[in-house]
Amino acid sequence: MSSIPGLPTPGSDVRILITRVNSSPLCVLVELWGNFSQDKKAEYQYLAQDIQSPGEIFHEFEGNAGDQCLFQMDNTWYRCRIVSRHGSNYSVFLIDKAWMRSATRSMLAWGKEEHFLLPPEVEFCVLANVVPLSHGNSWSHTAMEFLKTLPGKSVKAYVQEILVPQRTFLLHIPCISQLMYEMGFAKKLSAEMFKDVVLQSLRSPSEAVVSTETQEMPVRNEPEGPGEQMHKQPFMYPVLPTGTVETVIVTEVTNPQRVFCQLRVFSQELKKLSEQITQHYEGRLATCNIGPDMLGFPCAARGSDGSWYRCVLQQVFPTNKVVEVLNVDYGMKHLVTVDNVRPLAAEFFRMPVVTYICSLHGITDKGVGWTAAQIDYLRSLLLGKTVIAKFEDQSLCEGVHYVTLYGHENTNLNNLFSSNERGLLECEKSPGDYTIQTREQVLYQDPKLTSTSFDKESQKKSDLPSEPEIKALPKPADLPSKSLTSGMEADVFVSHCNSPLSFYVQFVREEEDLFSIVEKLNDGQSTSKTIDVKDVHPGDLVQAVFPEDSSWYRAVVREIHGNAMALVEYVDFGNTAMISISKMCRLSKPLLKFPTYSTHCMLSGAAALGKEVVLDPEVVSTFKKDIGNGDKELTCRFIRQCGSVWEVSLEDSGMKVVC
Repeated sequence: MSSIPGLPTPGSDVRILITRVNSSPLCVLVELWGNFSQDKKAEYQYLAQDIQSPGEIFHEFEGNAGDQCLFQMDNTWYRCRIVSRHGSNYSVFLIDKAWMRSATRSMLAWGKEEHFLLPPEVEFCVLANVVPLSHGNSWSHTAMEFLKTLPGKSVKAYVQEILVPQRTFLLHIPCISQLMYEMGFAKKLSAEMFKDVVLQSLRSPSEAVVSTETQEMPVRNEPEGPGEQMHKQPFMYPVLPTGTVETVIVTEVTNPQRVFCQLRVFSQELKKLSEQITQHYEGRLATCNIGPDMLGFPCAARGSDGSWYRCVLQQVFPTNKVVEVLNVDYGMKHLVTVDNVRPLAAEFFRMPVVTYICSLHGITDKGVGWTAAQIDYLRSLLLGKTVIAKFEDQSLCEGVHYVTLYGHENTNLNNLFSSNERGLLECEKSPGDYTIQTREQVLYQDPKLTSTSFDKESQKKSDLPSEPEIKALPKPADLPSKSLTSGMEADVFVSHCNSPLSFYVQFVREEEDLFSIVEKLNDGQSTSKTIDVKDVHPGDLVQAVFPEDSSWYRAVVREIHGNAMALVEYVDFGNTAMISISKMCRLSKPLLKFPTYSTHCMLSGAAALGKEVVLDPEVVSTFKKDIGNGDKELTCRFIRQCGSVWEVSLEDSGMKVVC
């Protein structure tokens, strides 16, 4: 077993103060950051004060990858390491916070040599031997609520293993894991099997699907080598909840279990991105250090068409100076010479990867493999085509989505392939199940949507084929998804605020649509379908009364209390209330045509204030006053998505909102 000097060794008992836990339910591993050096608290406090008097601010062309320096954020200086530089723009890793941040030259300064003698104040850890019990390898709502209580706790732990290259501590913490088993949302793996799961997630190019938080927070603190060096910084993959329906372009087909689906709404953005990458790299003479230990690392590679693309390193052939790369935006694999490969600049990570590895739902080769004729037929059916994809399920370990694809006139392409290739299983769904959903998406994407168009769509209901009544209540995933991207700006209202770490925004441009829905919910015609108590479960989407104004709104059931009460969250506003189940009814289908009109956000930089339950009440009060009571228009810039929460910046009449 290996160890890291100055830190706990494998097999030792330690006490760790948990400072942060990954809040993504799709992260199979329980990732946490903690402090092993509580006895050195005074030393870190002195260091934090000492670095507030930094050395010289960076001059032009100063600072290279691997250099240690100081970074200023919110008028406070932090220790950091430069990950990459392009001109006067830098990506830096905050050593004591385990955060990645973008910086300009004016935000960086040199520190003294003694500023970097202490090890990082927090280390990246994984709760050993624990994985989700639920089908689909995602954590339940109850599990996530439990994990949110861990930051701030000081617990005894056993260092089961240390993965030195990744600077990752596998900690067995009995007081946490045993409670998770007893609460019924986690299962135990053997130490050997669990290590395999961890290593697989660290190797996988699709690990960003497994952990959305680590996409922006690299956890390695080893020094970087000189020259152009690749870094294991995962791409961002927007989460697609089960049941999502999207229009996609099939960019590559390897076999029925490996089909690449690109979200069509981003196709033009990806073409522009390739043009920008080509402009950045073409004609520049540089060398890149590539070794077999870099498999899975992101890079930029020159394709056979002369353009440069975002890729992941798949294989290295040192003798021939050739590597195999996977184009993450289009799904193709290529062999390229090493002089046509470069480390991917930080600016090209900002656009998330919106091309997903998919497997045709319900299709199997029954263990005999696929013939060339079968694959050729499938390629003729799908490759380059624009189709409707229903994301049925997901395998987090494999990074694969199971999809049903629909073509012209809602033809089930899974069934079409199955019927032409004997011995395959048929899919469970029929194209008629998605007729209304695809029309709903077209309706939502129309920027001219108004209350009038809502009424016209409702009037057309008689023109649609009749459908049998579905007894199960709908889920939030049955609503059309809203496409948000990093860097997007919009005028918003804050509809509900808990703190700078948790608030909800509504788009100003959607205000009229929301009023139209609320009017429909309260016209007396949509509240006739009552619900039996036994039919209501957490996660169900319902129509519910808000106690403060006795009006009806769309809501999702969060918790059931006893036989008659439930905690609900009003999905278009973000607030919650405890109500009687008798104050709920089934949502009518026309009201399922629209996405949720609130987006869960946190203010950029607010995480430095600590966890929500210990925030200074004065800070929260001032922030609420600054953002108004739902009546102030603010400019919101979406920075990055962390699980289901967007990190954003807010401006009020050009002035940045801070806390």
